Amino acid sequence: MHTPEIEHSFCGLDDKVFMDVIATGDTGQRIALATQLAAFLAREDAPLNEREQVIPAVLKLTADAEADVRSALAMGLAAVPSLNADVLFAIVADDDEIALPFLAETPALSAWHMLAVLRVGDDARRATVALRPDVPAEAVDYIIESLPLAVNALMLENEYLVLTPGQYRDLYARFGEEREILDCLLASPGLPLDIRVAHARLVASRTRQLVAERGWLPANDATEIVTEAEENAVLDILTAATDEERGNVVTFLVENELLTASIIVRAACLGAMDVVAAIMACLADVPLKRAEDAMFVKPGSAFRNLHSKAGLPESCYWTLQAACDVAREEQQDGIPLSQDDFGRRLIEVLMTRYEALPMAERPHQLDFVGRFAAGRPRLIAQRLKADLLKAA
Repeated sequence: MHTPEIEHSFCGLDDKVFMDVIATGDTGQRIALATQLAAFLAREDAPLNEREQVIPAVLKLTADAEADVRSALAMGLAAVPSLNADVLFAIVADDDEIALPFLAETPALSAWHMLAVLRVGDDARRATVALRPDVPAEAVDYIIESLPLAVNALMLENEYLVLTPGQYRDLYARFGEEREILDCLLASPGLPLDIRVAHARLVASRTRQLVAERGWLPANDATEIVTEAEENAVLDILTAATDEERGNVVTFLVENELLTASIIVRAACLGAMDVVAAIMACLADVPLKRAEDAMFVKPGSAFRNLHSKAGLPESCYWTLQAACDVAREEQQDGIPLSQDDFGRRLIEVLMTRYEALPMAERPHQLDFVGRFAAGRPRLIAQRLKADLLKAA
C-alpha cells in the first residue's frame, strides 16, 4: 500500500484514504502519513476547510499504538503556529518523551491552553510551561498562587521571565520562608526594594530574638549590634537604588512606621546624603529638588525650616547640618570623599564651627558620630567625646 500524497490543488479531500492507511498500513506507512499530514497543516496556504478535513485522521494518529508514529506527528506539528485544540491536548497528554519537547516548542499554545495544562497537568508539564519563553502573566499568577514550590523554583530559572512587582510580592508572601525560593528572589535585580527592606528587618528581628533566647550577649549589646546590622542593610539598599526607587522605598518605610531617626543620622554620618535628602523630602512633604536646595545650596535658615517641617528630633539637628555642610563643600571641591574622610570632616565641622552650638552639646553630637560613622572616625569621635566630658 502506498501512502497518499496530499496535493494542495486537490479540492475536497477524501479522508477515507487516510483512514485506510491508519487502519491497515504498516508502521512505516503510518509514519509517512503522519509526516505528510503535519507538513500539510504547516502550510500557510492550505485552505481552512481542507485543514479541518484532515483533523479526524490526525487525531487518530495521536492515538496510534506505535510511539514512533505519534512522535513523527508531534515533531512535524511542533512548529505549526495554530492547531486544533483536541490535537494539541492529545499530544500534550502523550508519553513524556513525546509530549514534553512538543510542549516546550509549540507556538500554538495560547494563554488559555497554558492555564489548562497548569491546572490539570502533572508537575513535569507544569514545569515545561513555566520555562517557556512566552509564559503569559496570567499563567505566572496561577503558578505563584496555586502550584507547589518546585514549579515556582523552576519558573524563577526562566531567563525570559520578567515578573511584576506584585508577582514578586506574592512570591515572597507565599515562599519567603523557603530558602530555595528566597535565594532566587534576593538574587533577582528586579526584586522590589521594599521587599528587600522588609526582609532585612525580618532577619534582624529574628536574630535579635534568637540572641535573646540563647543569652549569647547582654540584652543591650545584642540590641545595638542587631539594630546596626539592620540599619546598615537598609542603608545599603537605599544607597544602591535609583532616585525613583529610593523615593518609593522611603515612602514605604514612612507609611509602615519603619523609619527611625537613627537611620537618618546613620546615613548622614556615613556620607549617604542622597539618602538623607530623599528621607527629608518625604518627611517634609516637599519635592526632592527643594530639599536638596535647602541642604546643599542655601545653608542656614532653609535647612532649619526643612528639619523642623520634617519633624525630626532637635537633638540631631547639628549633626545633620554639619553633614550637609561637608557634602556641599565636597560638591564644590569636586573630590568624592570616602566614608572615613567624610566622617573626619564631619568631626572637624562639629568641633570648629557653629557659634550657636553650645560646648556642652558637642559631646552629644560627637556621640552620634561615635555610634554611626565608619570605623576610624567612629573611634576618633568616641575619644573626643570622652575628653570633652572629662574637661567639663
